[in-house]
Amino acid sequence: MSARSPLTPLRRRRRGDAGFSLAKHTVGNALVVCPEDRMSAEAQALAMSVAPDTEHEMVVVDLPAGLPVAAWDSVAALLPRRRRGVRLIIGGRSREATALTGQWLSERIGRTVVAPDGAIFRGAGGTLFVHSGKGSGWVKFRPGRAPEWDAKRYPRPSWDSGAVDAWATSSAGMADPIPGGAWIHPAAGDADLSGHWSQLVRGMPCQPDSLTIVLGCPGMPALSLDDVSRFWQRLDDDVRAKVRFVRYGPVAFPSGDTLGQALADLLDTRVVCYPGMPVGSPAVPAVYTVCEDGGLGWQPFAREVAYTPKSEPDFHVTPKLLSHRVPVEGIEQVSPATYWYTPDAVLEVVQSGLWMRPRQDPQNADAVRAEPWQNDVAILAFDATDKALSERMRLLAQDVLARLDPATRVRCRLVPASELGRGVVRVIGPARGELDTGADQPVWSATETVQLTAVLADSSTAADGPLAERSVTESAVVAKQVTESALDEGPAERTVAMTTVAAAPPGVASPAPAEKPAEKPAEKPAADSVAAAPEPPAVTGPASAMAIRLESSVGAGFDAPAPPVPPGKAPAATDQPAATPPKDETPPAPREQSVRRQPTPGQAASALAGHDLTQERAWLRKTLSRDFDTMAHSVSRILSEHPGFQGDARSSADVLADTVAVQLYLSGRGESIDQALRTAANGPHVPFARCVVSGLTRLPSHRGATIFTTSPTEPQWQLYRQRSLITDWSFIHALTEPSPDQLGDTDVLVWSMTARRTKLLEPGGDDQVDNRVVFVPGTSFKLLEMVEPGPDGTRGRILLRELAASEIDENGRVDARASLDELGLASLRRCIERWDAAQPKGTVGESAAARFSGMPGLVGEGDGR
Repeated sequence: MSARSPLTPLRRRRRGDAGFSLAKHTVGNALVVCPEDRMSAEAQALAMSVAPDTEHEMVVVDLPAGLPVAAWDSVAALLPRRRRGVRLIIGGRSREATALTGQWLSERIGRTVVAPDGAIFRGAGGTLFVHSGKGSGWVKFRPGRAPEWDAKRYPRPSWDSGAVDAWATSSAGMADPIPGGAWIHPAAGDADLSGHWSQLVRGMPCQPDSLTIVLGCPGMPALSLDDVSRFWQRLDDDVRAKVRFVRYGPVAFPSGDTLGQALADLLDTRVVCYPGMPVGSPAVPAVYTVCEDGGLGWQPFAREVAYTPKSEPDFHVTPKLLSHRVPVEGIEQVSPATYWYTPDAVLEVVQSGLWMRPRQDPQNADAVRAEPWQNDVAILAFDATDKALSERMRLLAQDVLARLDPATRVRCRLVPASELGRGVVRVIGPARGELDTGADQPVWSATETVQLTAVLADSSTAADGPLAERSVTESAVVAKQVTESALDEGPAERTVAMTTVAAAPPGVASPAPAEKPAEKPAEKPAADSVAAAPEPPAVTGPASAMAIRLESSVGAGFDAPAPPVPPGKAPAATDQPAATPPKDETPPAPREQSVRRQPTPGQAASALAGHDLTQERAWLRKTLSRDFDTMAHSVSRILSEHPGFQGDARSSADVLADTVAVQLYLSGRGESIDQALRTAANGPHVPFARCVVSGLTRLPSHRGATIFTTSPTEPQWQLYRQRSLITDWSFIHALTEPSPDQLGDTDVLVWSMTARRTKLLEPGGDDQVDNRVVFVPGTSFKLLEMVEPGPDGTRGRILLRELAASEIDENGRVDARASLDELGLASLRRCIERWDAAQPKGTVGESAAARFSGMPGLVGEGDGR
C-alpha cells in the first residue's frame, strides 16, 4: 500500500526561487523549523502531541521538499548548540532523500541525528511509527560512521524488535507491524485491509512492555492458527513473555475450546489474551470488546486473562484473571478480583462481566468463572443456588447495575448464575485460500546436473561469454513481476519485467527441436507440497489518514518505489541478441569485442528471479554435492550464532543453501559468475547467481559512502561521458573505507542505499576482504561528478549515487532531483576530506583484488573485474 499524508500541504514554491527566512518555535515537546510566521497547523498539532524525547532534541522540519543544500545550512544554524543529538521529523521526502539529509546534517553539526527512513504514522499517545516496507524505521546517523537502524517506533518499547517488518506467514496469511505490535490476518488486497489497518494504527496504543498481537480481520476468511504459530516461533523468549493476543476477526480453532485455550495448547505455553482491543493511553489503556464488524463494543471488567496448556500438571479449566478494572467506586477488594459489597455478599469480576454471590463459593463457581465474554453483551450474574438468598442477590445485582457507567449499563444483561456454563457459542470457520496444485512444474530442473567447474570456472580461463559447458534455458515466461523497494533493510531483490527468453549463447549447443516443449501460454510454476509464502507488499500501510507530510512539493511522498520497467513491457533489447545456431552446425567462436555497455539480460539470463527459488536451490545442492555439504557445516554455525538470517518465512534449508552460495561466490571462484552475468548470456551461472542474490538480502545493508579504486581506459571514460545513468547487471564490490591494498589511478565513490555487508560470510585467506559491501545485479547509479587523472599525478575521481527504482521512468530516463544530487555530492566530498586526512586501513586479499578493478555498467576490453 502506498503511504501518503492526510495533512494539508504547505504552499508550493517554484524551483529556483530566492531563499526565504526561516524561524524556529518551541511548541509542546518539539522545536518547529518553518518559514517565518507560516507554521502549518499540522506541524503545530504534531509538536503538541508527540511524546518527549529525553535523549534528543525533537525537531519538526516544516519546509517544502527539494530545498537546496544552502537551505539546510540555515536549518542547521537554527538548531540549539547542545551536546544532545537531534531527532528529525521530516515529511514528504523519499527514503533516499531522508537518508542523505540525515547523514549530511550529522556531519554538518557534528552530532547524532535520528531520522525516519520511511513514512511516519502518528499513533495513540504521541507514538511515531515509521513504516514503508522492509528495513524502514528510525535510523541513527553519526559523524564519520555508517548509519545504523535504531527502532521501528518512538518511543521505543522493550519489545520493538519483535514486530519490525511485514512478512508472509503462509500462502494465505500475512503479519504486518503496527504501532502497538503486529497484525496477523488473511492475505488480501489493499482496499480490503486499509480501513482496518488505519483503525489499528490510529486507535491501538504502543505499550512499553506489552506486545499486542491482533488476530484476524472482520469480513475476511478465518485465520489459521498455523499462521500464529509461525509468528510465535520468530519471537525471542523475553519478547514472548510480553505478548498479549487480541481477536479482531474470525479465527479457526477446535470446537469446544476458547481461542486463548487453543493458543495455549498449540504453543505449549501459557498465553495471555485481552478480552478486547486496548485503546487510549499507552500507560493504562482501556480495553473494549470487538464486534463482528470490527467496531468497539463494551468495556469488560476483566483486562487480561491467562490460559495454561492442558499438558501442564497444574492445568485448570478456569483461566486466570491477571488484571481487571474496579467495577464501581467505593468498594474494597478482599481477594483477587473479589470486592466486599455487603456483609453477606461479594462482587466478583469474571470473564463475562460481574457476579454477585455469597461470601462462600457456590457449587457452580467454576462454570461461572469459565464463561467466556461476549463481544456485544455484558453479563451481570447473581447467585440463585440458594432459593432463600436468590432474591437478595438479585436485588444487590440490580443496585450494582444502577451504579455502572451508562455505556456499560446499556449493554448489561441481568441473569441468574445458573444460566451460565450450559452452552457456549463459538465463532469458528475454516481457513480459506486453497493451494493451486495444477500448474506446470518450475522451469529449473532439480535433477539437472552440471560439473562444478562449469559453474565456478577459474578466472584465468574465463572468456567474455558464458563459462559453462552447456546452458540451461527456461521453458516458460514469468508472468508476474515482483518488485521490492531498493532501500529496504531486508530482502532487496529488484525485478524488472522481462518477457524474452534468451537463446542459447554462442559456443553452446542448442537443444534439439524435438526436445522442445509444445508451445502454450505461460503458466505459473506448480506449488510445492508447502506453498511458497508470498512476499509482503512494499508498504503495508494504506494511503489513509495517518502518514505525516509537512510540505507541498509535487510528487513528494512516501510511495513505494516503482519499477523501472512497467509490468507487461519488455526491457530494452540487448545490444547483440544471440541467435540459436542450426542443430547440425558448429557455432563460431565468440568474437573479441571492445568495451561497451552491458546488455540488458532476458528473464532466463537475469540474476533477479521473478519466482520462488525452490528449483534453483535444489539444483545448487545437487551440483555442488560434497562441496555443499562441506561448506554447509561451517555456514550452519554462522547461522546459529546470528538468528537474524532466519528472519522470514523461508525454511532453514533454503537459508542454508543461499548462504552457502554467498560464501562460495565471495571466494576467488565466484569471479567467473560476474563475467558471465555482464554478457547477459544464459547458462548454469544463472541459478547460482539467483541463490547468491537471495542470500545477500539476508545480510545487513550499508547506507553511506563506499569506495573502490581502478584505472579506467580511454574507451571507458568515453562511455561514461555519454550518459549519466549506469546500470550493472552483475555484482559490484566496494569498500566502506579505503584500503592500502587497492591500486589504480582513479577513486570510484558510490553513495550506497542497499549494498550488503559481507563481514559475516567472508571466506578468509587470500579471498578475505575487510569492509566489503556488494551491490546486487540490476542496481542503477547516477553519475554526479567525473574528473580524469591529471598528467601531474592528480588522482581521478568518479562520484556515483545509487538510484531508487522510482527515480527511473519507463523510458529509462532519470528523474531530476537536484536536492538529492546536491546532498549526495556534499556527503561524498566530506568523506573524501575525512579519508584524505586518515591512514587507509583494512585488507583486500590478493585473490580478491580483481573483483574491485572494473567499471560499473561496462563489459569487454578493459573490464578487469
